[in-house]
Amino acid sequence: MTKGLKDSATGKVDPQNAAPPINIPVLSLDELIEKTDDFGSTALIGEGSYGRVYYAVLDNGTKMAVKKLDSTENEATNEFLTQVGFVVLVRVIFL
Repeated sequence: MTKGLKDSATGKVDPQNAAPPINIPVLSLDELIEKTDDFGSTALIGEGSYGRVYYAVLDNGTKMAVKKLDSTENEATNEFLTQVGFVVLVRVIFL
């Protein structure tokens, strides 16, 4: 499968306009618990439709938001992932 953005006029994918990769660190649950103060109130920065958002700083100084999903239902998880994909798409378009 070719990666890139699809030209709406031709329907062809342009690999030169491909979305830049998004670097997402892989963290264990233990690391997330440590970095968010056990998902405590001191790290809580907001609450959304699918769960709470916590502030964390990685060992390399990278600041990040961690969303902890409340639901284990597949429908809610799929909808959340769809929204994440949309945010990534919007980010790419406006870069």
